[in-house]
Amino acid sequence: MTLTRRVVVSAWLGLALAALFFYPLAAAVTSDIYYLQWQTTDVIETAVVLAALALACAGIVFMVWPRATRLATATLLLISVLPLASFAAGVSRQLPYEGALIAVADNRALGIGVSALMAVAGATAFVFRPAALGRWLRRLLVLVSPVSLVVLASLGASAARAGVVVQIDREPAVSAAVQRTCAPVLALLFDELSFSYLYDDDENVRTELPALGRLGARATHYLSVTAPGRETLDALPSFLAARRVQEIEVDDSGLLERLDDGALTPFRAAAPDGLFGTARRLGFRTEMAGYYLAYCEMLGGMVDTCRSRSFYNVSAPEEFSLVDPVRTTLVLWPRQFPFGLLKNPPFAGHQRELVDGLVAFARRPITERPPVFRFVHFSVPHLPFVFDADGYGPPFDPLRTSPDAAYVRQVGYVDRVVGELVAALERTGAYDRVALVVLADHGYRFGGRERDPLHIPFIVKRPGQTRREDVRAELHGEVLLRDVLEGACSSGP
Repeated sequence: MTLTRRVVVSAWLGLALAALFFYPLAAAVTSDIYYLQWQTTDVIETAVVLAALALACAGIVFMVWPRATRLATATLLLISVLPLASFAAGVSRQLPYEGALIAVADNRALGIGVSALMAVAGATAFVFRPAALGRWLRRLLVLVSPVSLVVLASLGASAARAGVVVQIDREPAVSAAVQRTCAPVLALLFDELSFSYLYDDDENVRTELPALGRLGARATHYLSVTAPGRETLDALPSFLAARRVQEIEVDDSGLLERLDDGALTPFRAAAPDGLFGTARRLGFRTEMAGYYLAYCEMLGGMVDTCRSRSFYNVSAPEEFSLVDPVRTTLVLWPRQFPFGLLKNPPFAGHQRELVDGLVAFARRPITERPPVFRFVHFSVPHLPFVFDADGYGPPFDPLRTSPDAAYVRQVGYVDRVVGELVAALERTGAYDRVALVVLADHGYRFGGRERDPLHIPFIVKRPGQTRREDVRAELHGEVLLRDVLEGACSSGP
């Protein structure tokens, strides 16, 4: 092999190895870019990291490519394993029979057995036939190297679709003509918080949740509230619209609502009769923070302060980090063994960052003139299950849903968050003047104690309330939240 050809091959395969690693991210920005809340900064970060990895891999390939020694094979294998595994992880999520693959991989014995068999076969080939293993590895890399063009094209095209609004800070657009006196409202929505795990059989808050128990002793418990959907994708738009949304679909430009006649139309979260439209009409300063959906983009001019984060993209919009593209790619891997071994640590850390940011937002000072309506969509107790009542302490497998012990521990952290927020309000003297709401979008969907995932907890502590009240009338959560908001206001001069 001539020097020129060796340089070209090394550069091409170095690019291929780097691009193969980022294949799951490239697939996500092609089909699921809305969920990433993709920013121009993310494109730049990814491009820089991909270029650096390509150069590093090209240098190593240049040194070992023409050699047939065991050391050369080991080196090539070492730099190829992670990119090839990432490529396989991305492809597995695109296959039409992904569900069947997940069912097989969820069988721990089978998953570990297949992984062990492949590892043994690779080790055997390396020990007894290193030259043959090296030749076949080189052929495989050449065969899949054109994928790099697909990755580059996808990431390049994502630049044109980047820049969804994820942060808003503006002066409140409150009309001086509003003739009402309203109490501040702080609504805390905990993703997948189950009624059956929060309450015991006598409809009392479980004793292992002391902070929620103290809150509930001076609050109104709505004991027959129905969630607007079994999934966050349907439930949260319904809460924002203050009406039951039949079905939500996602495309690159945002959310689409399916109407009764089957037609799709853009979903409008900023409708005048929606939750935030009502808050604006009543004279509230409006604030929203959450994850998963692009809330700031959806609410637009209806929200004065907003923070929106992605469930998958670990990059904080205000930070530039070359580690983030790697972490995001790993988060996009399947949770099953062996992929979960590398997915779990960054995914657990991302959950911690999400919760810390949302707690900080919820603890912002409560304004009373104008009164604030603050709606916070927390990412707990939804998986990954990395918290317990003592704080952050991720287990080995934070994505394991059965048995439900990890979920129960994370519900304990929800109790801690509520207790800390109540304590912060009490220290400032605002607690008795604030309407505090604790609710869920739906229940725990993976069994255990769950009886009905559409039966959600809905607790309201009104200003000055001193005793518990129970309401057993059947109500819809998306309408009730707007009613609570309106109930925080009274006519005044």
